[in-house]
Amino acid sequence: MDAMAAFSALFGESFEAMKRLAYLLGADDPENIAQEAFVRLHDRWDTLYDDSKALPYLRTMVVNLSRSRLRHLRVVRRTPPDVMLDELSAETHAMARQEHKRIREALGKLSRRQREVLVLRYWLDLDQAAIADTLGVAVGTVKATTSHAMTNLRKHLEEW
Repeated sequence: MDAMAAFSALFGESFEAMKRLAYLLGADDPENIAQEAFVRLHDRWDTLYDDSKALPYLRTMVVNLSRSRLRHLRVVRRTPPDVMLDELSAETHAMARQEHKRIREALGKLSRRQREVLVLRYWLDLDQAAIADTLGVAVGTVKATTSHAMTNLRKHLEEW
Protein backbone atom coordinates (compact mmCIF):
# COMPACT_ATOMS: atom_id res chain seq x y z
CA MET A 1 0.00 0.00 0.00
CA ASP A 2 1.40 3.40 -0.92
CA ALA A 3 2.01 6.05 1.73
CA MET A 4 -1.05 8.17 0.94
CA ALA A 5 -3.37 5.16 0.98
CA ALA A 6 -1.89 3.99 4.28
CA PHE A 7 -2.35 7.43 5.83
CA SER A 8 -5.91 7.70 4.52
CA ALA A 9 -6.75 4.28 5.92
CA LEU A 10 -5.31 5.20 9.31
CA PHE A 11 -7.28 8.46 9.31
CA GLY A 12 -10.53 6.66 8.46
CA GLU A 13 -10.00 4.04 11.14
CA SER A 14 -8.65 6.24 13.92
CA PHE A 15 -9.90 9.82 13.74
CA GLU A 16 -12.97 9.32 15.92
CA ALA A 17 -10.95 7.29 18.44
CA MET A 18 -8.30 10.02 18.67
CA LYS A 19 -10.98 12.69 19.05
CA ARG A 20 -12.59 10.68 21.86
CA LEU A 21 -9.20 10.12 23.50
CA ALA A 22 -8.56 13.87 23.58
CA TYR A 23 -12.04 14.44 25.02
CA LEU A 24 -11.54 11.85 27.76
CA LEU A 25 -8.19 13.39 28.65
CA GLY A 26 -10.04 16.64 29.35
CA ALA A 27 -9.46 18.70 26.21
CA ASP A 28 -12.15 21.28 25.47
CA ASP A 29 -11.50 21.05 21.72
CA PRO A 30 -10.92 17.34 21.03
CA GLU A 31 -11.65 17.55 17.31
CA ASN A 32 -8.97 20.21 16.81
CA ILE A 33 -6.47 18.16 18.81
CA ALA A 34 -7.17 15.06 16.73
CA GLN A 35 -6.87 17.10 13.53
CA GLU A 36 -3.60 18.65 14.67
CA ALA A 37 -2.20 15.21 15.53
CA PHE A 38 -3.05 13.91 12.06
CA VAL A 39 -1.55 16.99 10.39
CA ARG A 40 1.68 16.51 12.32
CA LEU A 41 1.72 12.79 11.52
CA HIS A 42 1.14 13.56 7.83
CA ASP A 43 4.05 16.01 7.85
CA ARG A 44 6.32 13.31 9.31
CA TRP A 45 4.89 10.29 7.50
CA ASP A 46 7.93 9.89 5.25
CA THR A 47 10.23 9.71 8.29
CA LEU A 48 8.41 6.71 9.80
CA TYR A 49 10.49 3.59 9.46
CA ASP A 50 7.55 1.30 10.05
CA ASP A 51 3.88 2.10 9.29
CA SER A 52 2.85 -0.05 12.26
CA LYS A 53 4.39 2.63 14.54
CA ALA A 54 2.00 5.28 13.20
CA LEU A 55 -0.91 4.53 15.56
CA PRO A 56 1.19 4.55 18.77
CA TYR A 57 2.92 7.72 17.54
CA LEU A 58 -0.49 9.27 16.86
CA ARG A 59 -1.75 8.34 20.34
CA THR A 60 1.33 9.89 21.91
CA MET A 61 0.77 13.10 19.96
CA VAL A 62 -2.88 13.28 21.08
CA VAL A 63 -1.83 12.77 24.72
CA ASN A 64 0.87 15.46 24.43
CA LEU A 65 -1.37 17.93 22.59
CA SER A 66 -4.09 17.38 25.20
CA ARG A 67 -1.58 18.09 27.98
CA SER A 68 -0.50 21.28 26.24
CA ARG A 69 -4.09 22.39 25.78
CA LEU A 70 -4.91 21.77 29.43
CA ARG A 71 -1.86 23.74 30.54
CA HIS A 72 -2.94 26.59 28.31
CA LEU A 73 -6.47 26.56 29.68
CA ARG A 74 -5.23 26.69 33.27
CA VAL A 75 -3.24 29.80 32.45
CA VAL A 76 -5.96 31.55 30.44
CA ARG A 77 -9.05 30.67 32.50
CA ARG A 78 -10.64 28.30 34.91
CA THR A 79 -12.13 25.10 33.52
CA PRO A 80 -15.37 26.06 31.76
CA PRO A 81 -18.62 24.37 32.81
CA ASP A 82 -19.80 21.43 30.74
CA VAL A 83 -21.81 22.44 27.70
CA MET A 84 -25.45 21.49 28.07
CA LEU A 85 -26.59 19.55 25.03
CA ASP A 86 -30.17 19.32 23.82
CA GLU A 87 -31.68 16.10 25.14
CA LEU A 88 -34.26 13.98 23.35
CA SER A 89 -35.47 11.89 26.29
CA ALA A 90 -35.51 13.65 29.61
CA GLU A 91 -35.26 10.87 32.18
CA THR A 92 -32.98 8.38 30.41
CA HIS A 93 -30.58 10.96 29.11
CA ALA A 94 -30.60 12.91 32.36
CA MET A 95 -29.61 9.84 34.34
CA ALA A 96 -26.89 8.86 31.85
CA ARG A 97 -25.63 12.43 31.75
CA GLN A 98 -25.51 12.60 35.53
CA GLU A 99 -23.49 9.38 35.66
CA HIS A 100 -21.11 10.59 32.94
CA LYS A 101 -20.68 13.89 34.77
CA ARG A 102 -19.99 12.02 38.00
CA ILE A 103 -17.34 9.85 36.37
CA ARG A 104 -15.76 12.77 34.50
CA GLU A 105 -15.59 14.84 37.70
CA ALA A 106 -14.02 11.90 39.54
CA LEU A 107 -11.49 11.48 36.70
CA GLY A 108 -10.78 15.21 36.93
CA LYS A 109 -9.74 14.81 40.56
CA LEU A 110 -7.06 12.28 39.65
CA SER A 111 -3.52 13.30 38.80
CA ARG A 112 -2.79 13.82 35.10
CA ARG A 113 -0.83 10.57 34.80
CA GLN A 114 -3.50 8.54 36.64
CA ARG A 115 -6.23 9.93 34.37
CA GLU A 116 -4.16 9.20 31.24
CA VAL A 117 -3.42 5.63 32.30
CA LEU A 118 -7.10 4.88 33.04
CA VAL A 119 -8.32 6.40 29.79
CA LEU A 120 -5.74 4.54 27.73
CA ARG A 121 -6.43 1.27 29.56
CA TYR A 122 -10.20 1.25 29.91
CA TRP A 123 -11.34 3.33 26.98
CA LEU A 124 -8.78 2.43 24.35
CA ASP A 125 -8.28 -1.03 25.85
CA LEU A 126 -4.51 -0.81 25.48
CA ASP A 127 -2.29 -3.30 27.25
CA GLN A 128 0.27 -2.17 29.79
CA ALA A 129 3.14 -2.23 27.30
CA ALA A 130 1.27 0.00 24.82
CA ILE A 131 0.35 2.43 27.61
CA ALA A 132 3.97 2.52 28.77
CA ASP A 133 5.10 3.19 25.20
CA THR A 134 2.50 5.94 24.70
CA LEU A 135 3.37 7.73 27.93
CA GLY A 136 7.11 7.03 27.81
CA VAL A 137 7.22 5.24 31.17
CA ALA A 138 8.08 1.75 32.40
CA VAL A 139 5.47 -1.03 32.48
CA GLY A 140 5.88 -1.22 36.26
CA THR A 141 4.96 2.46 36.48
CA VAL A 142 1.81 1.76 34.46
CA LYS A 143 0.86 -1.11 36.81
CA ALA A 144 1.40 0.96 39.95
CA THR A 145 -0.31 4.02 38.50
CA THR A 146 -3.34 1.97 37.44
CA SER A 147 -3.66 0.50 40.92
CA HIS A 148 -3.39 3.89 42.63
CA ALA A 149 -5.74 5.49 40.10
CA MET A 150 -8.44 2.86 40.62
CA THR A 151 -8.20 3.27 44.40
CA ASN A 152 -8.47 7.05 44.09
CA LEU A 153 -11.29 6.84 41.54
CA ARG A 154 -13.33 4.57 43.83
CA LYS A 155 -12.75 6.99 46.71
CA HIS A 156 -13.87 10.00 44.65
CA LEU A 157 -16.94 8.18 43.33
CA GLU A 158 -17.99 7.21 46.86
CA GLU A 159 -17.69 10.84 47.96
CA TRP A 160 -20.02 12.05 45.24
